[in-house]
Amino acid sequence: MSVNYHAFQSRGFLFSNSEALCEQWHAIFSNYDPARIASILDLKYDEEYLYLSYFQRPYRLCLADGWLEKCVDVKDIPEKTQNKTWEDVMADQRTGQALQSGRNIKDHEKGWTDALYFNEAMSIYHLLHYTKDCPLITGIWVPNTEVDGVVSRNPRIPDPLLSPFARAFSGKTSELENACIKAGGTKLNKGDVAYEFSAFPQIRLRLIFWDADEDFPAQVQILVDKRITDFVHYETAGCMISDLLEMLQ
Repeated sequence: MSVNYHAFQSRGFLFSNSEALCEQWHAIFSNYDPARIASILDLKYDEEYLYLSYFQRPYRLCLADGWLEKCVDVKDIPEKTQNKTWEDVMADQRTGQALQSGRNIKDHEKGWTDALYFNEAMSIYHLLHYTKDCPLITGIWVPNTEVDGVVSRNPRIPDPLLSPFARAFSGKTSELENACIKAGGTKLNKGDVAYEFSAFPQIRLRLIFWDADEDFPAQVQILVDKRITDFVHYETAGCMISDLLEMLQ
């Protein structure tokens, strides 16, 4: 089984639907002192919130109760709902589920929501929880299935994240190129299409795509820094990869 399987299973699920896990992480970060992590990751905070970004979108952690919130741009709201009240928008459907808050947000009129999906919430909580005192970025790139030298997938079983993505863009390198540019990627001189993305300022992902030819089907590879576990749990990379691939599709 691939280490990416759990991230694949969690796609489209709101974090608040996993009630026990949700309560666990809120408890860990309730009455949280952000001084240590802010110093290590160069983050800003005030009396109420710790601020950070994930794939270049603003997020914040409420220090009192441990809830995460993200900034919602108007472009993320379906056109048919853009003239509705914020409460109406929060009740609209996204990926088959109601995008609704787990609590009342006093700043909801400013465009913040705590309706995070499972993979994005886990990526952020894990970064804040698992980052070491002196994390190292090596510049050595490896597949996330081989982090710390441990092969964590069966090569005979198609990867649940990468294989469908490669098939979706087979013969569509121009479309993939445009999607990578739109997502803020930095072009690399590898494969048929290759870009580097910033999940967090300290964690970058490299996507390399080879289109199908007469001998091989389309293939895609995602590389991470060899010491990514200085910042997150080894399974967290799958969450970030899933969010990246969904963003590109």
